[in-house]
Amino acid sequence: MHVIRFHLSAPDDAPATERPPTPETVRDGPARAVHGPARIEHARILVGPGTVDGVVFVLADHLLAAEAAVTTACAELTDADGPLPGWRVPHCAVDTLLALGQHEPPACP
Repeated sequence: MHVIRFHLSAPDDAPATERPPTPETVRDGPARAVHGPARIEHARILVGPGTVDGVVFVLADHLLAAEAAVTTACAELTDADGPLPGWRVPHCAVDTLLALGQHEPPACP
């Protein structure tokens, strides 16, 4: 399983009163767009005014396939025909620390 993080930003000219997308809208986009041997196992989505942050756990043969699948899914989300037209994808990449096994979980008292 591979961990891919992404960040989406609303267009600069989006009205401040516009409601953010629901986590389900964002989660369903990658779930439909990831095809072939790659499959989304789990996703955590945080939405806010003008931003979406997500972590997607992808089952794929290798890391680059997982990253490519989520990159394609983000492109489909932000495409003119997608649920978030005009949004930008400033970040969509593997979580390097997790991929290298260097993530330290928080200590429990």
